[in-house]
Amino acid sequence: MVVTKVIQIKGVASLSRSTKYIEDEAKTMELNDAKSLKNALHYIENESKTLISDSEFEFPTKVKDGRLVSQLVSTYGIVDAETATEEFLMTKKNAAQRQGTKELSDITNPNRVLAHHIIQSFSPEDDLSPQEIHEIGRKTVLELTGGQHEFVIATHMDKGHIHNHIIFNSTNYVTMNKFRWQKGTKKSLERISDKHADLAGAKILKEKMWSNRKSYGAYQKKNIFKSEIKSRLNFLLKHSTSLEDFKVKAQTLNLSVDFSGKEVKYRLLDELDGKRQERNTRDRTLSKKGNYSKAAIEERVGKNEATIPLENIKTEYEKFREEQEQDFEMKIRVEDWQVLEETKTGIYIEMEFGLRNKGVIQIPAHQVEKVETGGYDIFIKKTDWYYFTNPEHAEQNKFMRGMDIAAQLSYDNGEMIVTKNPHISELDQLVREFNFLSAHGVSDGQQFDNLLERFEEEFEAVEQELSKLDNRLGELNKIQSALLGLESDNPYEVSLAQAILEEMAVHPSTSKREIDKFIKEVTFERAALRQRVQEITKNYNMRQEIERNIEQRKEGALEI
Repeated sequence: MVVTKVIQIKGVASLSRSTKYIEDEAKTMELNDAKSLKNALHYIENESKTLISDSEFEFPTKVKDGRLVSQLVSTYGIVDAETATEEFLMTKKNAAQRQGTKELSDITNPNRVLAHHIIQSFSPEDDLSPQEIHEIGRKTVLELTGGQHEFVIATHMDKGHIHNHIIFNSTNYVTMNKFRWQKGTKKSLERISDKHADLAGAKILKEKMWSNRKSYGAYQKKNIFKSEIKSRLNFLLKHSTSLEDFKVKAQTLNLSVDFSGKEVKYRLLDELDGKRQERNTRDRTLSKKGNYSKAAIEERVGKNEATIPLENIKTEYEKFREEQEQDFEMKIRVEDWQVLEETKTGIYIEMEFGLRNKGVIQIPAHQVEKVETGGYDIFIKKTDWYYFTNPEHAEQNKFMRGMDIAAQLSYDNGEMIVTKNPHISELDQLVREFNFLSAHGVSDGQQFDNLLERFEEEFEAVEQELSKLDNRLGELNKIQSALLGLESDNPYEVSLAQAILEEMAVHPSTSKREIDKFIKEVTFERAALRQRVQEITKNYNMRQEIERNIEQRKEGALEI
């Protein structure tokens, strides 16, 4: 794993001490002996590592105990690591003079940040040489600072893990402006560090990733505990018959339920992503409508007849979660030329958002399927978030929504976005519940009536959704017709086309190719939803007919 820590260096004395500490040869010396040769051979024989370009710098060498050794210290923008403090201060004095400030009083101000000290630690399990780790540190700080801040970097090997110490001047030696450490800078640093470490083969400490999308089973949202609590509660509400049954099954799912107070208190008893919930979650923070209050739970479970036995509850919940997490809203093909690098944790894609805003995003492995014929299919949700890093302008790094990422990828390669309408997922869930009740012989009662009511409500919502898709398709076809009309030799037709586009707030320069792609996307989404509705209706009617025939045969047998 890669862990980053940042310390602000204030005061000249502190700066001097820090630069001397990180250059300590006892921590940075690497012997050029057989062990180094072994590491070097391992390095050059690993294809995934030999593709990395050679370093553009050399480590200083010294003779120690009769042997030639390398000191893993390098610099950027300064002449010598030993004079880093003095060179940092010279740059600051130059900046102060350029900006007309009182350089001496400003520089010696004990509260002024003179430099930033980054500690970048790597796991002992990482199969990386000290030189590779040093290079990761250099790439990280160069991208963070845009290559406009002097720095010293030293790789220490005196602890149980190899780690980089990086100290960079807070003054930009190109613009003479101060580096602005803002609220999102630490997150930006972590993402940049993770990217370069991941590309080099280090272990990344983040949400657990699987080798491919199909093996992914427990990806957590930002509000990790509340999301998981609600998921377990919703499952238990459908598969409990009493308050006591609810509590026992909750315990089996590692969910603590406390009914003793005015509000119900919940707490996860197992870890999620290595984190343990320390404080209880009250029911009102999960639902403003009171869906998880004691009264609401008692009323809801009292209507259930068929439920999952206690011994199967955990296995069935795991299957339920896997089905949920395998769901998606949008699928899009990504071509090989769009992918900069493929690693165990995902794929890195270069994207461009406007002028001078080209950067990289990572699509995690659990949302990616490699296509045998070439390229990748990615499965994302509109509300997913991805971190966009601009290697040349780190200040433009930001989180981006899944819908924006999909739209840009589609624009770049012309591929259609396959949208899975959310009503399909809801219908599929209702079908699973219907099949469960049928398998347990429940064909009447409150539980069955509630399910039928939800079916009717969902089918009504589907009809409204299909109507919206029809209207959208009609609008797109109208726009396409008007764009074609602009190419007519008939002046009247051209004038009419212009009026139509103006009425629909569409610019005449709009690409017909883009409109055609939108038409295909909406047509595909509409057809998929209609097909699923027809399948469910057909299966439902067929089952009803079979059940009626069985009942009629039973009645006939009784009469005989």
